[in-house]
Amino acid sequence: MKYLVMLIAVASAFMSCEKIVAEDITGKVPVVILPTSGAQIISNPVHFKWEEMKGAAKYHLMVVSPNFVSPQSYALDTLVSGTDFYYSLDSNLYELKLVGVNAGYRSDTLGPIAFEVTGASGGSSNNLVLTNPTNGAFVNATFNGNFNWNPLSDVVNYEFSLRAGTNFTTGNPLATQPGISTSNYTYTPALTEGEYVWRVTANFSSGNSTFTTHTFAVDTAAPNLPVLSAPLDNSNLSTGTIAFVWSNGNDPGNVNSPVTSRLEISTNQAFTSPDIYNVSGNTTSIDLSNGGTYYWRVMNIDEAGNQSSYSSVFSFIL
Repeated sequence: MKYLVMLIAVASAFMSCEKIVAEDITGKVPVVILPTSGAQIISNPVHFKWEEMKGAAKYHLMVVSPNFVSPQSYALDTLVSGTDFYYSLDSNLYELKLVGVNAGYRSDTLGPIAFEVTGASGGSSNNLVLTNPTNGAFVNATFNGNFNWNPLSDVVNYEFSLRAGTNFTTGNPLATQPGISTSNYTYTPALTEGEYVWRVTANFSSGNSTFTTHTFAVDTAAPNLPVLSAPLDNSNLSTGTIAFVWSNGNDPGNVNSPVTSRLEISTNQAFTSPDIYNVSGNTTSIDLSNGGTYYWRVMNIDEAGNQSSYSSVFSFIL
């Protein structure tokens, strides 16, 4: 019995030691899901997400601005249990690093991963709101190059920047204008069709600064002329649900802003007071319960405001 008790005690001690021995995770590297490299994040709080690492008890998340080579601020330095973390960040450029840790080991460091927050945190009193062009907007050749934003208090001046492309970091610089005292700036050369990114930086009397970035696209090409398919011209149909079908073709130009088709149905060839249906796509069904002669035509309008001409006019009899 004495030896049995000793054996159980030794076994228990050995099992306890096994439980506290941490897995060696040296050489492993965390895998980040969000944010992706080069991401532009317009929502707050920012969602940080990574894959679970076997053997890691927690994760050391580090975020600096603008980068680890020349950090100006340490935005975040924390240990996270789990694989999701939310944190509000002001508009700025950032880099993150991530390390898996346990009781005895640290994994290799992932990063730095660069990303940009273009929407200021909801709790900030220095939210810089760009108003025109809005983020993701499409404009046409009538765009006058006028950029606007909401003014902020305690601002010394603003700096306006415009670049070709959708990523401010890698975009081709077109204009940089510091020392602006108003909340608007006019870029005078006409912008050709393409994608652009613009940013405004606000410099405060406290010495701090914040910036916000928006993208927009210039679409100067009119949509294609619709080609009517059904109902066929001069056809005879029964009253009820009528399927209207037409072809829009491929949108011309380098920028293809979304197209809405304007279907007009009239009981006279002059299209006086027609019934109008705005359709996303190239087909729709309309219930027509009254007999008689009908005329129909289609015009395309893209989100930038460009319009095609009207299609040819088809008629049918119910």
